[in-house]
Amino acid sequence: MTHLYSRGVEYAIRCLRLLAMNPALPRTVMDLCEEAKLPEHFTRKMLQPLVRQGILKSHRGPGGGFVFARPPAEISLRMVVEGIEGGPRTDYCLLGESECSAEKPCPLHHQWKQICDLSNQLLDQTTILDLTKGWDGRDSLNGLQLGGDTEQEDSAPAATTGRRFLPRN
Repeated sequence: MTHLYSRGVEYAIRCLRLLAMNPALPRTVMDLCEEAKLPEHFTRKMLQPLVRQGILKSHRGPGGGFVFARPPAEISLRMVVEGIEGGPRTDYCLLGESECSAEKPCPLHHQWKQICDLSNQLLDQTTILDLTKGWDGRDSLNGLQLGGDTEQEDSAPAATTGRRFLPRN
Protein backbone atom coordinates (compact mmCIF):
# COMPACT_ATOMS: atom_id res chain seq x y z
CA MET A 1 0.00 0.00 0.00
CA THR A 2 1.27 3.47 -0.88
CA HIS A 3 1.89 5.85 2.02
CA LEU A 4 0.25 9.26 2.07
CA TYR A 5 3.07 10.70 4.19
CA SER A 6 6.64 9.70 4.88
CA ARG A 7 7.39 6.94 7.33
CA GLY A 8 8.87 9.58 9.61
CA VAL A 9 5.55 11.39 9.85
CA GLU A 10 3.75 8.10 10.34
CA TYR A 11 6.11 7.00 13.14
CA ALA A 12 5.90 10.38 14.89
CA ILE A 13 2.09 10.35 14.83
CA ARG A 14 2.00 6.81 16.23
CA CYS A 15 4.34 7.83 19.08
CA LEU A 16 2.41 11.03 19.82
CA ARG A 17 -0.83 9.06 19.99
CA LEU A 18 0.70 6.72 22.56
CA LEU A 19 2.02 9.67 24.58
CA ALA A 20 -1.42 11.32 24.48
CA MET A 21 -3.05 8.29 26.08
CA ASN A 22 -1.31 9.26 29.33
CA PRO A 23 0.28 12.71 28.79
CA ALA A 24 1.67 13.09 32.31
CA LEU A 25 3.78 9.91 32.04
CA PRO A 26 7.24 10.37 30.47
CA ARG A 27 7.90 7.64 27.89
CA THR A 28 11.29 6.57 26.60
CA VAL A 29 11.93 5.96 22.93
CA MET A 30 12.43 2.29 23.71
CA ASP A 31 9.01 2.09 25.41
CA LEU A 32 7.29 3.85 22.53
CA CYS A 33 9.05 1.73 19.91
CA GLU A 34 8.25 -1.51 21.70
CA GLU A 35 4.57 -0.66 22.07
CA ALA A 36 4.16 0.74 18.53
CA LYS A 37 6.48 -1.88 16.95
CA LEU A 38 8.78 0.76 15.41
CA PRO A 39 12.53 0.79 14.74
CA GLU A 40 14.29 2.61 17.59
CA HIS A 41 17.06 4.48 15.73
CA PHE A 42 14.81 6.01 13.06
CA THR A 43 12.02 6.82 15.54
CA ARG A 44 14.50 8.66 17.77
CA LYS A 45 15.43 10.82 14.77
CA MET A 46 11.76 11.59 14.08
CA LEU A 47 11.04 12.78 17.62
CA GLN A 48 13.91 15.28 17.76
CA PRO A 49 12.34 17.78 15.31
CA LEU A 50 9.21 17.73 17.46
CA VAL A 51 11.33 18.71 20.48
CA ARG A 52 12.90 21.55 18.48
CA GLN A 53 9.45 22.69 17.34
CA GLY A 54 8.16 22.81 20.93
CA ILE A 55 5.66 19.97 20.62
CA LEU A 56 7.60 17.62 22.92
CA LYS A 57 10.07 17.99 25.79
CA SER A 58 12.84 15.48 26.33
CA HIS A 59 14.26 14.64 29.76
CA ARG A 60 17.37 12.51 30.25
CA GLY A 61 18.22 10.13 33.03
CA PRO A 62 16.19 7.87 35.30
CA GLY A 63 12.50 8.70 35.10
CA GLY A 64 13.13 10.69 31.93
CA GLY A 65 11.68 10.39 28.49
CA PHE A 66 9.40 12.37 26.23
CA VAL A 67 6.40 14.39 27.42
CA PHE A 68 4.27 17.02 25.70
CA ALA A 69 5.44 20.62 25.81
CA ARG A 70 1.82 21.70 25.21
CA PRO A 71 -1.52 19.91 25.57
CA PRO A 72 -2.26 17.27 22.89
CA ALA A 73 -5.54 19.10 22.15
CA GLU A 74 -3.48 22.08 20.88
CA ILE A 75 -1.26 20.05 18.53
CA SER A 76 -2.67 19.69 15.04
CA LEU A 77 -1.56 16.98 12.66
CA ARG A 78 -0.41 19.72 10.32
CA MET A 79 2.04 20.94 12.98
CA VAL A 80 3.44 17.40 13.20
CA VAL A 81 3.69 16.96 9.42
CA GLU A 82 5.42 20.32 9.02
CA GLY A 83 7.70 19.63 11.99
CA ILE A 84 8.92 16.37 10.50
CA GLU A 85 9.04 17.50 6.88
CA GLY A 86 10.80 20.76 7.74
CA GLY A 87 8.15 23.33 6.89
CA PRO A 88 4.87 23.88 5.14
CA ARG A 89 4.03 21.86 2.08
CA THR A 90 4.28 23.98 -1.02
CA ASP A 91 2.07 23.82 -4.05
CA TYR A 92 3.48 21.69 -6.81
CA CYS A 93 2.28 20.41 -10.11
CA LEU A 94 1.12 16.80 -10.07
CA LEU A 95 2.16 16.44 -13.72
CA GLY A 96 5.60 17.97 -13.06
CA GLU A 97 5.04 20.96 -15.32
CA SER A 98 7.32 23.84 -14.30
CA GLU A 99 5.02 26.47 -15.83
CA CYS A 100 1.88 25.34 -13.93
CA SER A 101 0.18 28.13 -11.96
CA ALA A 102 -3.30 29.49 -11.27
CA GLU A 103 -2.89 31.79 -14.29
CA LYS A 104 -1.56 29.02 -16.55
CA PRO A 105 -2.93 25.76 -15.06
CA CYS A 106 -2.09 22.25 -16.16
CA PRO A 107 -5.06 19.91 -16.90
CA LEU A 108 -5.15 18.64 -13.28
CA HIS A 109 -4.36 21.93 -11.49
CA HIS A 110 -7.79 22.82 -10.10
CA GLN A 111 -8.71 19.29 -8.98
CA TRP A 112 -5.31 18.76 -7.33
CA LYS A 113 -5.59 22.11 -5.52
CA GLN A 114 -8.97 21.03 -4.08
CA ILE A 115 -7.44 17.79 -2.83
CA CYS A 116 -4.51 19.63 -1.23
CA ASP A 117 -6.82 22.23 0.36
CA LEU A 118 -9.08 19.55 1.86
CA SER A 119 -6.06 17.64 3.14
CA ASN A 120 -4.72 20.80 4.82
CA GLN A 121 -8.12 21.50 6.41
CA LEU A 122 -8.28 18.00 7.87
CA LEU A 123 -4.70 18.24 9.15
CA ASP A 124 -5.48 21.62 10.77
CA GLN A 125 -8.69 20.39 12.40
CA THR A 126 -7.39 17.06 13.70
CA THR A 127 -5.38 17.10 16.91
CA ILE A 128 -3.26 14.47 18.61
CA LEU A 129 -5.96 14.21 21.27
CA ASP A 130 -8.50 13.36 18.53
CA LEU A 131 -6.40 10.30 17.66
CA THR A 132 -6.90 8.87 21.14
CA LYS A 133 -10.68 9.15 20.78
CA GLY A 134 -10.97 7.01 17.68
CA TRP A 135 -11.76 9.98 15.42
CA ASP A 136 -12.99 8.81 12.04
CA GLY A 137 -13.59 12.06 10.17
CA ARG A 138 -17.39 12.12 10.19
CA ASP A 139 -17.88 15.20 12.36
CA SER A 140 -15.19 17.32 10.71
CA LEU A 141 -15.99 16.33 7.12
CA ASN A 142 -19.54 17.70 7.34
CA GLY A 143 -18.27 21.24 7.91
CA LEU A 144 -15.60 21.30 5.19
CA GLN A 145 -16.23 22.99 1.90
CA LEU A 146 -14.41 22.00 -1.23
CA GLY A 147 -13.54 24.74 -3.71
CA GLY A 148 -15.15 25.17 -7.09
CA ASP A 149 -18.52 23.70 -8.01
CA THR A 150 -18.16 20.58 -5.85
CA GLU A 151 -21.13 19.99 -3.55
CA GLN A 152 -21.40 17.64 -0.61
CA GLU A 153 -24.41 15.41 -0.18
CA ASP A 154 -26.10 16.31 3.12
CA SER A 155 -28.49 13.39 2.76
CA ALA A 156 -25.77 10.74 2.33
CA PRO A 157 -25.75 8.11 5.07
CA ALA A 158 -23.02 8.46 7.69
CA ALA A 159 -21.42 5.19 6.65
CA THR A 160 -20.53 6.63 3.23
CA THR A 161 -19.57 10.18 4.31
CA GLY A 162 -17.11 9.22 7.05
CA ARG A 163 -13.76 7.65 6.35
CA ARG A 164 -11.16 6.43 8.77
CA PHE A 165 -7.95 8.28 7.89
CA LEU A 166 -5.61 6.69 10.42
CA PRO A 167 -5.65 3.07 11.57
CA ARG A 168 -6.69 2.26 15.10
CA ASN A 169 -4.41 -0.03 17.06
